[in-house]
Amino acid sequence: MNNPLRKKSNIDLISEIHPTSNGAPATLELPASAWMSALDHPSHSAEPTEGHWAFLKNASGSLRETLRHVVGCKWEGALYKLDGHLRADLWSKGAVPAPATVRATIYFPESEREFYDLYRAHHATSSALSRLDDIQAAFRENELSLNSRRLKHGLLVQAFTLALRARIRVASDETPVDLRRAVSLFRQELLLLDKAMPSAEIFQTGVVAAALICLTLYPKHELFFEKLAQEKGNKRDGLMDPVECVLSLVEKIRNQGTASIDAVQEDLCARTVRAFLAHMRGDPEIFEGRVNNTMKRYWFKRMIQGVDLDAYVQRARRKKKIADKSNL
Repeated sequence: MNNPLRKKSNIDLISEIHPTSNGAPATLELPASAWMSALDHPSHSAEPTEGHWAFLKNASGSLRETLRHVVGCKWEGALYKLDGHLRADLWSKGAVPAPATVRATIYFPESEREFYDLYRAHHATSSALSRLDDIQAAFRENELSLNSRRLKHGLLVQAFTLALRARIRVASDETPVDLRRAVSLFRQELLLLDKAMPSAEIFQTGVVAAALICLTLYPKHELFFEKLAQEKGNKRDGLMDPVECVLSLVEKIRNQGTASIDAVQEDLCARTVRAFLAHMRGDPEIFEGRVNNTMKRYWFKRMIQGVDLDAYVQRARRKKKIADKSNL
């Protein structure tokens, strides 16, 4: 196939890059000048910003070494960048000092579709990491210091999306959730949840999202999530209390290996909200005089059913005064 996107590249270098025998990418040391002469992938469109310039200029030590690592592919006799476009541009313009060599991982796509899919796959990961950076920056801006291993690293993109939109999946024509705004909105709820020291094993995306929703609506009732974190569910005569219902459901999800499925986490969120409400209403200290009527809903023989999640998300949004904010 004659690729109309091809431009003149470093032909002498290209002839020395060969596919591996097992189909794995090749890793090699290349002159930085050779990397700068490699072609930009046709899917790439971003331009370097002042932030890129400052970041590269101030990099030193191990960070500078990390920035030497680049990823590319050899396609139809030409070397293309999959990442490192902006670094190469700044190096070539002399805006920041270029290293003598780069450590390049080179893929060898076998079709045009794979050539484009490689770029999309690589930048999907990069985009996810960028969103984590946004959350960490928002933590700093809000002076939010979290201690639990589940929350402190900012792995909250899906939980924020679920808590604000009642679903994880984002349509192609939708704007992703403004993560910095989300951290600001849920600052108090994150602090309350962090005190419970939630674990990653129990507090999957759906449970964290449920906590954000429930603690927004009922900020004085974090006890349910404390019990979850401590795995203090109860069984009685073949019945499960609300905490045990969620623990059993999470264990089932883990055993089935379905935790990465969006619909599973959305369902887990809806069921966790229901369990939270049952726990709250079944507490005699909260609903004094109504214990006999509510205790029947405190113990469950079968897996607890979920609430209408969208209705609770809308209630939480109204309380946060963001009901009409489409980017949240």
